[in-house]
Amino acid sequence: MPPTSSPSPPPPAPASCRTAWFSVTNALLVAMFVIFVWQIRHDLGWQNAFDRRYALSLTGIRQGMWWQFLTYQFLHGGWFHLVGNLLFLNSFGPDMEDTLGRRRFLLLFLGSGVFGGAVHLLGAQMAPEYFGAPVVGASAGLCGLLSAMCAIYSEEPMDLRLFMIIPFEIRPKYLLLFFALFTIGGAVLARGKVAHLAHLGGLVGGLLLLNLMSVKALPPPGPEPK
Repeated sequence: MPPTSSPSPPPPAPASCRTAWFSVTNALLVAMFVIFVWQIRHDLGWQNAFDRRYALSLTGIRQGMWWQFLTYQFLHGGWFHLVGNLLFLNSFGPDMEDTLGRRRFLLLFLGSGVFGGAVHLLGAQMAPEYFGAPVVGASAGLCGLLSAMCAIYSEEPMDLRLFMIIPFEIRPKYLLLFFALFTIGGAVLARGKVAHLAHLGGLVGGLLLLNLMSVKALPPPGPEPK
């Protein structure tokens, strides 16, 4: 009787970046914090040479400072701006990194930031009185991660809290629609110092890059087994 072989055990699941010794998310968090500390040593404000060189502006790009499309994503306008973006990235960055893998995750984050910056500069070219100010911050890249997450998990219910108090459930595709309408409204009204056009460009850039990566939406969850 021929010997029988026992089935080989399944390969171990890859470690989550939340527990891995290195993750792109953690590297981005550290880089943003360290660069901001370096930034404030040069004084915040567009009037100094540091921000003129590394913040994203139409003037800088016209002068050939193409690196601004990347460097502006690691600068911030103050501690509140920095902490908000760090919390946002830390909240869902690890899950998206596990979903996409390190390389695609980093490409989507930086690429969405570049796309968002380009949309902001387009607005600066068309309406400099509203969008001509230089822009800093990781928000465009974060918007790209948000739109990608909402596209992949479009039918997976999410538990959120309104005003951080009232719990409610929403499907990510509706969250993306709401945020897109909010950014469009902000760009049309052009009020305050928020770079709504960069946010809108980040949302669109995230979806475009996700499509180029051929990442498909997950099917809606089935009924739970009884």
